[in-house]
Amino acid sequence: MNPGRHHFLFLAALCLTALILPARAADAISKPNIVIILADDLGIECLKPYGGISHKTPNIDQLASQGMRFTRCFSNPYCSPSRASLLTGRYPFKNGLKTVLHSRAQENLYLHPDQPSFARQLKQAGYATGLAGKWHVSLLNKHNTIRAFGFDQYQSWQIFDQNGRKTTRYHQPHLNRNGTIIADEVKERYGPEVNLEFLLDFIKSNATKKQPFLAYLTTVLPHYPWEPTPDSKEKGYRQPDPEHKGDPKYFPDMVAYLDKNVGRIMRTLDELGIADNTVVLFLADNGTDRDLVNLWGDGVKVRGGKGTLTDRGTHVPLLVRWPGQIEAGSTCDDLIDFSDFLPTLCDLAQASLPAEEIHGRSFAPQLLGKPGNPREWIHIQHEGQRQVRNSDYMLNNKGRLQRVVELGGKPAEAADPNKDAAARKALQAVFDSLGN
Repeated sequence: MNPGRHHFLFLAALCLTALILPARAADAISKPNIVIILADDLGIECLKPYGGISHKTPNIDQLASQGMRFTRCFSNPYCSPSRASLLTGRYPFKNGLKTVLHSRAQENLYLHPDQPSFARQLKQAGYATGLAGKWHVSLLNKHNTIRAFGFDQYQSWQIFDQNGRKTTRYHQPHLNRNGTIIADEVKERYGPEVNLEFLLDFIKSNATKKQPFLAYLTTVLPHYPWEPTPDSKEKGYRQPDPEHKGDPKYFPDMVAYLDKNVGRIMRTLDELGIADNTVVLFLADNGTDRDLVNLWGDGVKVRGGKGTLTDRGTHVPLLVRWPGQIEAGSTCDDLIDFSDFLPTLCDLAQASLPAEEIHGRSFAPQLLGKPGNPREWIHIQHEGQRQVRNSDYMLNNKGRLQRVVELGGKPAEAADPNKDAAARKALQAVFDSLGN
């Protein structure tokens, strides 16, 4: 071979390699690991970053200080519709799950696998996907759809056993692991701990393989029945009747245990050396239970509003951390609803959007310090009750218009006929555009 030609080919190959290697490195950076922690029944009034003073949550507080705090994230008022909207990027009237699943009679009411799924989209983009905790968009004894929605590995509380009896989620939990009920190994164990360990093993396994992963902890904490945790002063935690709500005096212990588990996740990411390439999202599925009262601000008593289309029923925390990418201690006041998570997660993972229509709008640009394309309104729903709201007004599907008064916000302004009429027209146009 001509020496000059040989030298030319060598340099060309070297240049090509130089181009390929950075591209591969960039591809690794472009696929951050994603951890989602979804609390169960936890309004903003319970957390210090939002003004709560009833509970000590040092790990959640640290997460807020290291990332971005969203001040106006809104869920649906009950868990099943919220989880379905979060997963699909669609409002309940479109994804079909408009009510909470709580009865054996609802076996055939479930989120159908033909709906979109953020887990499915990330799996198609090369992510390993795992879930632990509480599925609750189908009753697993009849319709186990977790894998169909894109989760490779899972462990979930199964609400009813094969005989139709309601099961336990805390002491000696009834868990479905990848299609098999596990029993012996969880005797005398605490459900939230067992589920956390499953997810931590999933994280460790994929981190070792340098495999990008989506880890979704749908924790049952601090949902009733309220009972002692393994860390409570009252030892010998036990499971009351699954139909009984327990004693509210244990709610602070359960919030503390939730916070402890958040800390275990964060420490695991640090120990594995993957914290800087992992996005962590902390949020809740709806407001606090109506039987609970927490202190907020200067000692104001705030009763939970779960199940209501009020600020107390739907205003939930959203904290997001990604070291080096999201500004520590930052705040975003943009409106967010649960349909927005699917497009946001797809953006962060550089995954494609589903072919089906979705309602959500990505807030990934805001996370990265850019203006983005904030939404002007949100939509919330439970069964036949629907509401759209913007920063100042909310309108329900029966035509009732109200001024927005957020928790801790200023009292509503005096009625202004011109402003009220303009708001009604704008929000009714939203209903008209959504249809149904």
